[in-house]
Amino acid sequence: MPIQSSTILGRVMGTVGGIEGRKDFSLEAIPQRTVKRPAETTGIALHTGNRVTMRFLPAPPDHGIVFVRCDHPEGASIPACVDHVVGVNRGTTLRNGTASVHTVEHVLAALSAFGITNVRVELTASEPPIGDGSSAPYLELLEQAGVEDQPGTVPILVIEEPVYYEHRGTNMIILPGPKLMQVSCTIAFPTPALPGQYLSLDVTAHSFARELARARTFCLYEELEPLMRAGLIQGGSLDNAVVIRDGAIFSREGLRYPDEFVRHKILDIVGDLALLQQPIQGHIIAIKPGHAANVELARRIKAAAKRWTRSPIDGTRRHNMAGLERGAAVS
Repeated sequence: MPIQSSTILGRVMGTVGGIEGRKDFSLEAIPQRTVKRPAETTGIALHTGNRVTMRFLPAPPDHGIVFVRCDHPEGASIPACVDHVVGVNRGTTLRNGTASVHTVEHVLAALSAFGITNVRVELTASEPPIGDGSSAPYLELLEQAGVEDQPGTVPILVIEEPVYYEHRGTNMIILPGPKLMQVSCTIAFPTPALPGQYLSLDVTAHSFARELARARTFCLYEELEPLMRAGLIQGGSLDNAVVIRDGAIFSREGLRYPDEFVRHKILDIVGDLALLQQPIQGHIIAIKPGHAANVELARRIKAAAKRWTRSPIDGTRRHNMAGLERGAAVS
């Protein structure tokens, strides 16, 4: 049965709430937030094809979002930080020392959209379970875990000047704006049988659950063989992805939105920019985005923010995570 976003929204928002509904919300910072109790899910990883269990566990203030490879010696910890990105081929890969974790963007999108700032994400393999190819399964996991606010705040990263990236037809720019995470995205396909798609959205907890969370990953039929030769999509199927061929759509259940593909691209942008570890106030305009462009924009935002005066990159959280940067275990 297709996952119903309205059901997820009602149940998750009942325990999670959202930035836009908070009484203590200011334009400068948001309260820190973690999960109340452990929750786990088991499934198949998209690219490795491994069976993997993922657990959300509570974490203390200033901990950040940290992936923990329980199958790795000493339970290696990998902070969800743009400085740890080492790969962007059909997903975002993080590494700390010798440990890496692949395809983190869908998990990060769900955590970020619902204001989770501190959580320990344990994995029994190198990649989260892909679920149905969207972020909806991770919202269900948040429902199981519940959430709670914590002492301390995370400053909002207010964009003070345009930050731009362009490469081979891909254009990404973030502009100053009055709203938290407004995204306008355009995508195009190499076949005239499938028209381009455009969507502009203010990304809040409500809009993420209703408009983005259920949008699934997709690829062109012509990409399947090269991806498999590269050792990717070993766990891919029509249960967790949509395939496009000559304008025809192949999926177990049909499209969940008429413009599902551009919605998934925005979902990926939300997940990749969560690697900045702070909510962003600004307007992102994306033309033909992908993980490489998303991550490069995040890097450029971080570099530019060092010279801004209103909302620099959060030095307190960076200082508190210094042990993780050196590869220390998470308590």
